[in-house]
Amino acid sequence: MATAIPAPGEGPGRTSALKLCVLLCGYEFVPKDVSTRGTDRRIILAEPISAFLIETEQGYVLFDTGVNARILRDPDLRQQYYGRHGWMAPVVRPEHELLAQFDAIGVGPDDVRQVVLSHMHLDHTGNLRLFSHAQVVVQCREFSYAFSANHSPFWFDSDYQDPGILWRIVEGDVDLLPGVQILSTPGHTPGHQSLVVELPETGTAVLVGDAGDLEENFRDEILPGVAVDDQAALESIRRINRLVRERRGTVFYTHDPDFVQKTRLAPACYR
Repeated sequence: MATAIPAPGEGPGRTSALKLCVLLCGYEFVPKDVSTRGTDRRIILAEPISAFLIETEQGYVLFDTGVNARILRDPDLRQQYYGRHGWMAPVVRPEHELLAQFDAIGVGPDDVRQVVLSHMHLDHTGNLRLFSHAQVVVQCREFSYAFSANHSPFWFDSDYQDPGILWRIVEGDVDLLPGVQILSTPGHTPGHQSLVVELPETGTAVLVGDAGDLEENFRDEILPGVAVDDQAALESIRRINRLVRERRGTVFYTHDPDFVQKTRLAPACYR
């Protein structure tokens, strides 16, 4: 059932979240106007591909799963999925592999109870195959679009069209666990969602997904370069900004090149 974000001053209740790990899952190379509307597309950014592992009292929650490195290693698949569109393929080195980072933390894929997908673009669904035992939480509008016949090439069907996936389809804001809340932030895609995590020491952590790739999307309220609904995308940015102000929260970006250089990467964590 959808729930509202607490009013200013009301504050979150008890949290079950214990710590948050930032996983650097590789890099993708995109024209800047893919991330910030109206900027110079001659400028190419090397943007990190991040995922986030949250330890809770009820088990582990994974926010996004990175890109499918098996496609990158196969020349034919690489051409089929990237080359024919004129895209530069991402770089995923061995140390970026999701399982290598899990090993460094001391966690196995079977320890993950729930996978929350911010949305179903190719750089967020690439390792879903590792979590066939877990609930995969996605917004209803995102799920419907991803399985429609008219989605764009940014959706890789092969990542998620597995009958063994245990889907949990939600609508709007949802309390996933005490202190872990899904925030509906559509616009970039039809059913984009972010995650709000209340940590014992860090406080409110807002995992924004692709509601805005870069800090400047939020600082200057610049639309993402790719959006299915500009008005909804701008309101999602503003909604996140209000929440961060009200709770004095910390934003965790998925693709910001500056943020990834100053954040604690796994196996270090935020508590």
